[in-house]
Amino acid sequence: MKKIVSLLAVVIASITGFAQTATVSPANFTAEDQITITFDLNGVQLGNNGEDVYIWGFVPGCCGSPLNDQGGFGFGNSNPLAKCTALGGKKYSFTLTPTQYMNKTAAEIGAQFGCLAKNQNGSRQTQDFVFAVDPLTFTPSVFRPFPSKFTQDDVVTFYLDKNLLDPSKTALKAATEVYVFTDIDYVRPNGTTGYFQVSQYCEPLNTSDGNYYPGQTTTADNPALKAKDFGNGLFGWTIVPSKFFRIGDTGSPLFPPAGSRITRIKVHFRTRLSPYCPFTSGDSGSLGDNFGFPVTQ
Repeated sequence: MKKIVSLLAVVIASITGFAQTATVSPANFTAEDQITITFDLNGVQLGNNGEDVYIWGFVPGCCGSPLNDQGGFGFGNSNPLAKCTALGGKKYSFTLTPTQYMNKTAAEIGAQFGCLAKNQNGSRQTQDFVFAVDPLTFTPSVFRPFPSKFTQDDVVTFYLDKNLLDPSKTALKAATEVYVFTDIDYVRPNGTTGYFQVSQYCEPLNTSDGNYYPGQTTTADNPALKAKDFGNGLFGWTIVPSKFFRIGDTGSPLFPPAGSRITRIKVHFRTRLSPYCPFTSGDSGSLGDNFGFPVTQ
C-alpha cells in the first residue's frame, strides 16, 4: 500500500511540476472586446533566464492568426509583433481584440478562441488553451453603451433610442437637440475614492465644492455634452472616458489626479434645457441620474 501511495505521489509531483496555466481578462468577452491573456509558466521549461515568449493564436477548427505567419514568419521563427510582455515571476501577457487579431468577423470566430505560448524557434511550447467567446447579441433598449464592456481608455458610445422612451417623456421624445448630464466615481492612486461631475445646469457654477467641470454656465455652453443625432430617433454621445474627464490634467485641481481609475460612469440624457432651469420646461430624461455603467479595469 505504501509503495502504491509513494508511486502516486511521484506521478502527481511530475504532473504538477510542469503545470501551466493561461487566464483571460475580462473572463467573459465577445470577439469584439479587448482582452489580455496571461500565461503562468512556472514549472515549465519556457521563459527561463529572460527567454522571450510569443503567443500563437488560432480559432479551433478554422485558422491561425495572420500575425503568426505574416512577413515570412512562422512557428519556427516567431513574429516579433507576437512577443508577450514579461510581467515577472515567469508570467507573460498579450493584449488583443479577437476580430482584429484574427482578421475575422465575430461570426467567423464563433464560440471559441485558442492560443499557446512558445519560444522564438518553436522548440518549446505550452499546451493549447481555448477560451469561450460570448455571442454578439443585440437587444433593443432605450439606453445602452457600445461596446458593452469598456475600459477608461476605450472609445465608447452611449446610445439613446427615443422610439423606446416611456410616453411620459414627452419633451425628450419631441426634442431635436439632446444633451447629457454625466459624472464618474473614481479611485485615486492612494486608494481613496472620488466623485467628479460635468455640469450641465443652467445656473452659474459653484466651483467651491471641487466637483464641477469649470468653464460653462449652461448645457449649451459645452458642446462636448451634446449627443449626435443619427436619425430615426437614435442619438449617441461618444467619449474616451479618461480624456473626457481629464484624468491627470494639471490645468485645474478639480480634475482627478494622474493614475486615477474610473470605476463607474453615469450618463443621463436630457433636453437642452432641463427642468432645473428657471422659466424653461423639459423632462428629466431616460433612466435617471443614478443609472450608470461599470468601467472594466
